[in-house]
Amino acid sequence: MPTETFTNDAINIDALPKYEEIPLRKPDSNYWKIICINLIITFLLIGVSAGLLIFFNEKIQPHAILIIITYITIAILSILLFYASFKKRGYAIRTKDVIYKSGIIAESTTIVPLNRIQHIELNEGFFSRMFKLGSLQIFTAGGQTGHIHIAGIPIDEAKSIRDLLLNKLELVETTETEI
Repeated sequence: MPTETFTNDAINIDALPKYEEIPLRKPDSNYWKIICINLIITFLLIGVSAGLLIFFNEKIQPHAILIIITYITIAILSILLFYASFKKRGYAIRTKDVIYKSGIIAESTTIVPLNRIQHIELNEGFFSRMFKLGSLQIFTAGGQTGHIHIAGIPIDEAKSIRDLLLNKLELVETTETEI
């Protein structure tokens, strides 16, 4: 019976492919409209609540100008942060993995190998349906940290990606069970 010799060669880190060089697909531009609609609804509700509070509470009325300035500042900063975040998002579907990048203050790149994917969800929210967009949620083995949520994908493309990934998962599973 032949004995195999154990080897544990060092890997040349410089020769590894650079995931940073992979061109990423950006969310559909209509997704920015959905973000804006959600922000408008949120700040409208907060503004109406603050307005009612200022109008009916005499103790707060002297501070109305400060509250309004704070409200406007937070609204503007929120819009700017969401826009910057929208511009930094991107994803790529490759033969062996899925890459998703997001974040402005703390940039995050998640790379999920196909053989770690447990299941895939295709979601369409109310406003997303209006703009024919969807989001893919990719669940992985090993907990919450590897999950990917890619929003703002045209619905036909999202369905194609879901089907492609499901087909690749079936191939990975059949290959693993044959071994």
